[in-house]
Amino acid sequence: MQISEKLLLIITAIVTALSAFFCVIGLATPRWSIASGLFCAGCSTSSSGLSIIAFLLLVASVVILGLFILRILPPSIRIICLIVLFLANIFTLSTFAAYVNAITGYSYKLMVFAHFLCYVASILAAFWLGTTYTTNVTQTN
Repeated sequence: MQISEKLLLIITAIVTALSAFFCVIGLATPRWSIASGLFCAGCSTSSSGLSIIAFLLLVASVVILGLFILRILPPSIRIICLIVLFLANIFTLSTFAAYVNAITGYSYKLMVFAHFLCYVASILAAFWLGTTYTTNVTQTN
């Protein structure tokens, strides 16, 4: 079964965009714990900064994937998408580590879901990158 490269990139971009969407909801909502949100007086500022960087990296990944879908970027730099997604994974995971708490609210769980979707997008990007070197993925639209 052959999978179109463009279709695989579109699916990866959609999953990455969903990850960014849940990440921004997790950033904006006030329920990281039972009593407080991420941006409160006396809260961990490191997790705030790490989560913002993770969101920006996810948005950058969507843009990069879009540029590959439109064939604006050359195929020789395909690995950049995987690198940016991997960095986004590191920053989302660092956000959790910086804010670990025994009692968490729904905002924390949204960020966990965003992290899961980011991993799925990374796996899809790695699959796309690996299959573009073989004949199992058609290089045409």
